[in-house]
Amino acid sequence: MKKIVCIIESLSPGGAERQMVYLASELKKAGNDVEVWTYYPNDFYLPILRENNVLYKYIPDANNKNKRIFVLRNKLNQTNPDVVIAYLDTACMVACIIKALGGKFKLIVSERNTTQALTMRERTKFFFYRFADYIVPNSYTQGEFIKRHYPNLSKRIRVITNYIDTDKFIPYNHLSQDQSLRIIVVGRIMPQKNPIMLMRAIKMLRDKGTTVNVAWFGKSYDEHYLQSCERTARDLQIESSFVFKSPVQNIAEEYLKYDVFCLPSIYEGFPNVLCEAMCCGLPVVCSDVCDNPIIVQTDGNGYLFNPKDVTDIADKIEKMALLSSEQRTQMGAKNRKRILDTFSKHAFVNNYVSLLNE
Repeated sequence: MKKIVCIIESLSPGGAERQMVYLASELKKAGNDVEVWTYYPNDFYLPILRENNVLYKYIPDANNKNKRIFVLRNKLNQTNPDVVIAYLDTACMVACIIKALGGKFKLIVSERNTTQALTMRERTKFFFYRFADYIVPNSYTQGEFIKRHYPNLSKRIRVITNYIDTDKFIPYNHLSQDQSLRIIVVGRIMPQKNPIMLMRAIKMLRDKGTTVNVAWFGKSYDEHYLQSCERTARDLQIESSFVFKSPVQNIAEEYLKYDVFCLPSIYEGFPNVLCEAMCCGLPVVCSDVCDNPIIVQTDGNGYLFNPKDVTDIADKIEKMALLSSEQRTQMGAKNRKRILDTFSKHAFVNNYVSLLNE
């Protein structure tokens, strides 16, 4: 049995946070003593931890960035874990600094996105990664990026793709009598996720006579950007067919209400929501970036588009709209099988357990 502390900024409704609580829960089930620590007050995923008897600690004193390293270092010294697993950039850098200051734990840091530019912050992060025992990108794209730009870190890299809970995300018969194509999008409302370009594509389809309704489930951390998106929808006169909805605890239930899943991001880490939707038997249209083309084979289980080309986005959605409900159901069945074969809970947990034991 290992004593494990998992550190992440908060339990806000995001993909990294969801994977962290899943990982902590599975490591607990495997017989380990597991705690999850945060320092920002959002407990969206706390019910999952409670359901699995994982101890959760909110550490408000670490809110202060000037005190954060000192506070968390003292907490770790008191707890004396065998292993620390950190998710998201700030938590990873803080954990690396604490390890450099004499931390006696094994440190696993996890890369949850793909680096688009080597900014000063990114260079600083990769500098501190030299103090980690393992660096775990959740996408092959990011793993190759680190090896290419920081070959000295190559031996520490272990790609572990996220797992999908195939017992929670289950399919049903998606046949619909509705004449319009019902599309679901799940993700934070931010420029990376590309909502405005998707709106313009929907407007293009409406002008051609193709009826498409989009529901976007996600939270915005930038009120000005959200207002810009809502203003764009009004200006394009699609506000009735492109609706933003708040995040929900059980997104699996929402997938089952739609015909198609769309992921229009300009870049991604590992696309959790794409795989969840596929696991629910939905056909998909998504951007041809990062690991997406590894997961989606064009004309097999969905369509890929250039996220910066509004015409290409509209064309791929139109192709999906022109398919019969039966054809989309067949696509969705292929997606379910793809997830079952490739992104199982068993492989995910065993890969982390192997790192714990190395």
